[in-house]
Amino acid sequence: MNEIARKLSMCPAAYQIMVPGHLDPDWIGPDWIGPSDELTITADCLSDGQPVTILTGTIDQAALHGLLRRLYSLGLPLISVKLVEK
Repeated sequence: MNEIARKLSMCPAAYQIMVPGHLDPDWIGPDWIGPSDELTITADCLSDGQPVTILTGTIDQAALHGLLRRLYSLGLPLISVKLVEK
């Protein structure tokens, strides 16, 4: 395992996840991520006017996988998942 992969698997990292549409922030409850993780939900629009929701937060790998599974279970395609440099 390379150094970056080892660090990411052991420590929380900042991610930005973009999905289409505007999600109600009340929909995403505390059970979506771990108790020590942070998640900010922002409604925005792309340059072509398409509404998107941007989920940004510092989460560990287990919480990231859980969040992606939840989005999948809602039938939401991913526009992007980015590792955000601090």
